[in-house]
Amino acid sequence: MNNVFNFKRFAKYYSYDLNNAIGSYGLSAIVTGMLPLILLFFSVLFSLIFTGEVATIPPQVKIFLFGIAVLVVILSAPAKLYGRLTERKAGTDWLMIPASPFEKFLSMALMLCVLLPLVVFGLFAACDLLLGWIVPAYGGSILATIKQTPDIGDLTEMMTDMPVIRTTAGGTVASIWAGWCASVLPFGLGAICFKKGKAAKTILCIFALEIVLSMFFVLVLKGVTGSFDGELFVKSLFDGMSAEKVQFWTNFLINALYFVIIGGLLAAIYFRVKTIKH
Repeated sequence: MNNVFNFKRFAKYYSYDLNNAIGSYGLSAIVTGMLPLILLFFSVLFSLIFTGEVATIPPQVKIFLFGIAVLVVILSAPAKLYGRLTERKAGTDWLMIPASPFEKFLSMALMLCVLLPLVVFGLFAACDLLLGWIVPAYGGSILATIKQTPDIGDLTEMMTDMPVIRTTAGGTVASIWAGWCASVLPFGLGAICFKKGKAAKTILCIFALEIVLSMFFVLVLKGVTGSFDGELFVKSLFDGMSAEKVQFWTNFLINALYFVIIGGLLAAIYFRVKTIKH
């Protein structure tokens, strides 16, 4: 067991990994977290130039900016943090570090899935909240905007006359975190597999995999229902169920899908870390 995981040895390696992360992605993380302040600066600047008045930033712009920040972090962070492992010199030095493959894999998983979103988006949220409190031109923070928005589930039910799947606050947070892991881990795997064009090649692999899985699903769908009608398949799947059962099985299938995707990606990353050679 000591050859697989030793807490003291892992703590030393994680400290080393953290120092490297600060050096390679620290500035980018700070800039991404300070995007609300950058947005405010340019909004005030262009408002004064073109209208002579300071306009309040619309909430849609701030939400769009947050989406851009998420996309930028997913595409750039894994390559900057671990892309050097495919280089001969840096990869060889990394292989010589006295830590087990599992400890290196665990450090990578914690860095990408836990520490990275906490630091970057924690800084983004703090900046957003402070500007919303002290700068009138910024308007309300994103969290305040979401809090003031009518319940999306009630609005959907009212407009479509259809029940919606609801989750608890804890379930929503867990679902968001699982979605983050499922999004960032493919690029973490691509960062340690491809030598060049890491993000682009990862995206191409994702597209190719989606095409293969779509074709497989269509064939399965035709075999089950005798047609390519996805709506008929879903209707037959949930036909005769109560609303509570539909909600349970929908949540179960979504969680199972996340479990398979994240588990498969983590297993692939561990296998790659274990087999890296230069």
